[in-house]
Amino acid sequence: MRGRGDRDASDRDAARLSLVSVLSSGTARVVGSGVYLGRRRLLTCAHVVNEALGRTMFARRAPEDASLRVRFPCLPDGPALPARLVAWKAAHRAGAPDIPVVLGEPLWGGDLAVLELAVEPAAPAAAASWRYMDRGQEVRAWYGDGSSFTYADSSVGSVQHDHGFVDGAPRGAAIGPGYSGGPLWCDKEQASVGLVLGVMSPPDGPFRGENVLRRAIVAPWQAVERFLDATEIPAGPAHGDTRRPSGAVAPVLRHKLHTVVLNLLPDEDQRLRHTHRVLSALGLPGGSRADASVASLVELVLTQPRAAAVLTDELPRALRETALKLLSLCRGALVPGILTPLELASLLALLEGEPGRLLEEAARDALVNTTFWDEPLEARRGEPDDAVRRLVLALENYWGDSGSTDTPHRVPALLTAVEYVAALTATAQRDELREWVAAVAARIGVHESVLLSRRTDAEDWAHVRRARTTPAEPRLTVQLTRSPSGGHLCTVWYDPGTGEDGVVRQVLADDEPRGPQEVARLVQDVLLREVPAAVRARRSPLVEFVVEPEDLDLPVDRWDDGDADGGFPSVLGVEYAVVVRCPELRTQSLKRLRAWEARSVGFPAGAFTRLMPEHSEPEHVYRLLHQDQQTGRLAIGCSPEHRPRLQVVCLAQGIPVALWDRNDSPRRIDQLTALMLNGHPRSLPERVRAHRARTPGSAGEEAVAPVLVWDDASRTPPEPYWSDPSWEDATS
Repeated sequence: MRGRGDRDASDRDAARLSLVSVLSSGTARVVGSGVYLGRRRLLTCAHVVNEALGRTMFARRAPEDASLRVRFPCLPDGPALPARLVAWKAAHRAGAPDIPVVLGEPLWGGDLAVLELAVEPAAPAAAASWRYMDRGQEVRAWYGDGSSFTYADSSVGSVQHDHGFVDGAPRGAAIGPGYSGGPLWCDKEQASVGLVLGVMSPPDGPFRGENVLRRAIVAPWQAVERFLDATEIPAGPAHGDTRRPSGAVAPVLRHKLHTVVLNLLPDEDQRLRHTHRVLSALGLPGGSRADASVASLVELVLTQPRAAAVLTDELPRALRETALKLLSLCRGALVPGILTPLELASLLALLEGEPGRLLEEAARDALVNTTFWDEPLEARRGEPDDAVRRLVLALENYWGDSGSTDTPHRVPALLTAVEYVAALTATAQRDELREWVAAVAARIGVHESVLLSRRTDAEDWAHVRRARTTPAEPRLTVQLTRSPSGGHLCTVWYDPGTGEDGVVRQVLADDEPRGPQEVARLVQDVLLREVPAAVRARRSPLVEFVVEPEDLDLPVDRWDDGDADGGFPSVLGVEYAVVVRCPELRTQSLKRLRAWEARSVGFPAGAFTRLMPEHSEPEHVYRLLHQDQQTGRLAIGCSPEHRPRLQVVCLAQGIPVALWDRNDSPRRIDQLTALMLNGHPRSLPERVRAHRARTPGSAGEEAVAPVLVWDDASRTPPEPYWSDPSWEDATS
């Protein structure tokens, strides 16, 4: 638990690093306060500038060529710094921007000015952090000289459009002359929420002076932000102005960092050498021996983004575990910048061109289950204008994880997003991006197995994206209907895969039955006629046979159109991805249809399960498939005597993708599982085709002859152009 003394120290360390003393141009006495915005800009009150220059308090015209001097209380030995006026908003009557305020009026608004320093302030001076002012916030202000005993505690009582009020407690110091222009620090927000304008004067009438002695007029951050936006002055550090306050770091965490640094670099010469390397990598002036203390090195990694990254990159492998603890503590202190400058420059170079254009889309899909996108990128102040660089820096400092692995280990958002980009790029770019990710992951301690899981997620996403943005493969649908005289009647449709309405067309409807060789020859003739060579080279056609339930094991993939005297076969299942469908099993009732639709929605992300020898009854199948109602993929390895009956049950329960062995060979379930899982779910038909090409047809019962049911809800089989009214009457 933090005591009051600890909180006061935190306030002073965090807020006073941005506090500025504005000095009189004549006597160099403190006339008011200011707050450092970063980029050599500081904010104060217009009336403080007037007083520093010897003008009347509420003079409205901006002073020309105004030059002032300011001092940072956190740099007691530093010289006064010259500053010039760059923006001005004169005080006006509260709520009336066009009406001037005169001395003696009880309250006012506006009264803002921005000064630009001639030089950057030295460390540890740092830009303020800001949050919006809200009623009820407890705030603290200091006199312009920054003395710790001058703190004045107040509570926000009212927030208006251009002004607000804070009321001091009836004890301790109160806000008064010399506080104007200073920040109002809110310990709960760990940020400043406004600027002190002045003390409210007692108005005429019955409202007595003692009622307002501890009421101060303030400028809420909301009003200040509007002023800065109107003048196009950023309220945050420039990209090169990377210092950040370290005072808000809890003493316990700082002590842990002290211990870790001492364990890493117990020798002063070691610390000095590594400090020089860190400063050099960050483009900062080299340090002196005084900077080689443990406390100085702790301050360096807390206040300079990327310092911890550079330091751990320089350390030997033997110190890896302790170095990872240092990085973890810096993350706990919210120190930005997990990359070294070299890693950042390398990534930005790799993202030039098409990879950079893919980054935002990849990041949005990779981090869909995080809060990263809750705040627009445009609202993240202090980041450069270049869109790719801005997104990289924002991702770099976000540690949310949206991966599928159930593990406490995290992959930083930036590394995850880069993996997603890599999955979409050409081979050479993909390898370079993955090499970059692997190197950074190894340095910051990301476990290899977790990184590989994110890579798998990225590959799955890339496969789905390509399916969304590229045409589907050409498809030939062959509906087989048993003929009483033997053989099958064929109805054939061709779909070029362009996704255009009206393109799928019926190319054949048989009046006479065909045998297996004739059906195979028909399929080959239609595909050779319909599929251009350029399309065939890019995407192999899919051949789907729509069959009746009793024909699910029909060996259509083995049908051969070759001439017996030709000397070589021409097998459909070897030359094409051949699958079967049985819509009849899922359209027999509305309940079955809805089950198929629900399981198809989750495919290919849905679960995979297996039907094993212990499953012998329909009830076993029912319970197995309802353990996860998103299961969309099934390998059937039950006993041969039960398989024909249970495979029908599985399809009737809505399973869209099922795989079994027509030969019921002893090794079937393991090989079927390997076929199902060793690749993206949507590439399963091609994997099965390649397996058929590898498996000799004469291998006998030991060979696995896979039957693939591929009832893809995204491409349902076409309907005949005619129907039989008597059939409709019979089933109505």
